Amino acid sequence: MRTTSFVTYQAGRRGSVFLLAIVILVVILTLGASLIEKAQTALYRTSVENRSAKTFHLAEAGIHRALWEMNQPNGWLTYPGESALQLPAGFVDVTVTPAPSSRGVFTDRLTMIATGYLPGPDGTQRYPCKIRMITYKEPRYFAYAAFGEQQVIVGNGSVTVMADSYTSDDGPYGGGNTGAKADIGTNSTAADAIVVLPQGEIHGDVHVGAGASPPELCVDNNGTITGTIEALDAPNLLPGIPSVPAGVTELGDIWLDHNDELILDEGTYHMTDLDMFGSSQITCNGKVVIYIDVTTDQPSPDVRIGGNGIVNTSQIPSNLVIYCLDDVPSVDISGNAAFYGGIYAPNGDITLNSGEVYGSLVGKTVNLNGATATLHYDEALRDHSNPHAVMRSWEIL
Repeated sequence: MRTTSFVTYQAGRRGSVFLLAIVILVVILTLGASLIEKAQTALYRTSVENRSAKTFHLAEAGIHRALWEMNQPNGWLTYPGESALQLPAGFVDVTVTPAPSSRGVFTDRLTMIATGYLPGPDGTQRYPCKIRMITYKEPRYFAYAAFGEQQVIVGNGSVTVMADSYTSDDGPYGGGNTGAKADIGTNSTAADAIVVLPQGEIHGDVHVGAGASPPELCVDNNGTITGTIEALDAPNLLPGIPSVPAGVTELGDIWLDHNDELILDEGTYHMTDLDMFGSSQITCNGKVVIYIDVTTDQPSPDVRIGGNGIVNTSQIPSNLVIYCLDDVPSVDISGNAAFYGGIYAPNGDITLNSGEVYGSLVGKTVNLNGATATLHYDEALRDHSNPHAVMRSWEIL
């Protein structure tokens, strides 16, 4: 009996050890499987994060590419975006709204969405990352002392007609604040694109239409040009102004004669005509923007700035800008007082018959031919002339 009990005890003992070994093995296998799963998950996450980082950097590269393109000459108006732009690590798409066809002088906000992605089977996009950026700029087009889409004429042959420069940031014109950066430009490549008559003086460079070779053939120079004569790298686009933005103060037809005076405080105004005669005067206080079109019923709907002219009390050209709509055919300046400001008339013929202009003139043609005509270009306007795209907001979608 004792021998049987001992054998049974030994067998039971071996069975318990076996069961314990199985339990330990199951635990080890379970832990191992869990560790393998965690390792695989970590590896997968690392792989996903690596791919996400790559696509993020691709999208970021697309944003920087778009900013660079928009800050090239005319880029703000013309850059369409990118489609499947190939980069070393993958591809990027960039959409820009509004589209180039819908941008104009007063488009001051663009929205860009850049999508970076890695190539997948059959050209599919994998692991896309999107970045949205809002950019702003201040629209001004006064990069030249005078720019005419078709022609610029300086001089009248009998008296000195001069264009030179200064910087309003450094104070009034004169003394040490004078310069030779009164650049004159045109998009034309005709033989008389720039005409400098005897006693006409241009203290700056002359730029003629892109592709002109040699550019000197486009300049009829019988006067003085202190700078170089070069061809533009690309046309200098002058967007039209088909309509007046909302929110302006309506003034209607402005006809001033005798001693009439119109005072404009800081703000934005719309005139349907502008004619000034006699000793009339418009006085502008603070930053004033004026839009002019010719929807008037008057028999002579062109813009005439005569009398005592438009007086900018600050004498800072950037504080007075006149935008002429596409239907304005001509702008004549002959006021007795100096004009401090910029005039932008993309479809108009601008003529400076007399007086001094401190600022910039941009039109279809520009003619400086008055007996006392002088144009002092404010170099401070150049900083605002080539629109500069500036990042204002940025987010990952």
